Parts: sequence; structure tokens; C-alpha cells
Amino acid sequence: LSSSGHESNQAGTLYLAVYGWGPSDDAITYYGLEATMDVYGFNLEHGQQTGGFISIYNKDEASAINNVIAGWNIEPESYNDSQTHFSTWFTQGSNACPDMRCPGFESVFSSEIVPGMVINPVSSTSSEKQYITVRVSKDPNSGDWQIYYGFNGDARLTGYYPRSLFTSLSYKPVTIMFGGYALKKRHKPSPPMGSGNAPIKNAASFTSVKFFDAGGNTHQINSALGYISNCYRVSDFEHDGFFYGGPGNFC
Repeated sequence: LSSSGHESNQAGTLYLAVYGWGPSDDAITYYGLEATMDVYGFNLEHGQQTGGFISIYNKDEASAINNVIAGWNIEPESYNDSQTHFSTWFTQGSNACPDMRCPGFESVFSSEIVPGMVINPVSSTSSEKQYITVRVSKDPNSGDWQIYYGFNGDARLTGYYPRSLFTSLSYKPVTIMFGGYALKKRHKPSPPMGSGNAPIKNAASFTSVKFFDAGGNTHQINSALGYISNCYRVSDFEHDGFFYGGPGNFC
């Protein structure tokens, strides 16, 4: 991972404050991650996005991106509101789709949790915090990519992305990235990330972070992780977690 934390293109300027693991970083190859993150709400405008996420990705032989993302976000342009949503996303080359807006995500029959649903209540920096626990991992038997979600409690299986959607994600080592993001389009101010506070006091957090290997076994973080941080910040990774974020109208 490089230390450059922003990328500009016609879709806007994307800022990241994340940690990551790559397949060359450790003797064990990982295929999933679970983390607990506090969730927040902001009054954003069209052309602004913010949230926290877990991303698992690689590229196929033709350099096409294969990617699964899950977490929380606020995206008025997509949801037509400024509420906080549980969100998922998959990408295979030029084919990309959020939540359940096109064929891809398969819900588990018993789950009442669906991608795109509103998360309510959300945290306040001055009072009680609200948490979601999210897990993205490869099923050791089927090779499908499973999504787990829990609100102020343990994560439960909500559904999966079939391995048939992808050209490489279930067949090659993956890179895992997790943390916060913010996006602004031209002429829009940068939105808050995390709680809106820098990782000094009352900042948003990732806690209880753990990896999953090819057999579905859990592993605590015991190797150095790369990070990306620019404008918005991440704290040191310690005690299985870190703080991240920063105020809006700053970058």
C-alpha cells in the first residue's frame, strides 16, 4: 500500500484513511476480515459521500478488478437521502453494482438484514455510540463471498456474492483494505469522515479486527500492516484496532 490517500478523476476526489494487508505480507494467506465500527450521521449534499468499509479485491489475468465491499455509508446521490446505510458492493471489471440494485447479492432466507437498509440510531460524539460488526470472508466450501452483519451485537450471515460473479476473487490471493473513505465532486466541500474528528479525541474506530484464513479460522493481527492516509488520518494500529477520520471542508 502506498501512502497517497487520495485519487482524483471525473467521478470526484476520493480520500482514504485505511489499513491494509497484501498476500506478500505474511506467511499465512488470508481470505476475510471482521471488524466492529461505530457509525455516524451527517447532513451531506449530492456530490458528497462518507463511510467506513472492508474491501477485498484482486485483479484477473486481464487486470480487471474483482472486488467485494461491505460497511456503512452516507451517499445522498445514490440513496436520495442523507441517512446512514448498511452498504455492500461488488465489482468485476466494468460490471459494478451496489446493494441489491442488480443481480449479484444473494440474501439468506432467514436474514432480516438487507444491503441498503438504514442504520438507526447512529452514534453521537457527546453521548452513546452505536456499532456495527461486519465480516467479509470466503466460504471455505463453496468459494462464495459471505457478508455478515450485526448491530450492537454479534455479526450474523446476511447473504453472499456467488463466486461465479468473479473471474479471480475466489481463485487467487486477495488484498484486504479497511477503514474510512470520503468523496467529493468538483466544487463541493470535502465531507466529514468517521465521527468528523481527527484520531485524537472522540474519533471513529475499528475494533476487534481479525483475519480469516482459507479454512475459515480466525487470526489476530500479528504482522505489520500497510496504511494509506492523506488529509484524513489513522492512528497507530494497536490492541486489534485503530482510530480514523477528520472534519469536513478541510481537504
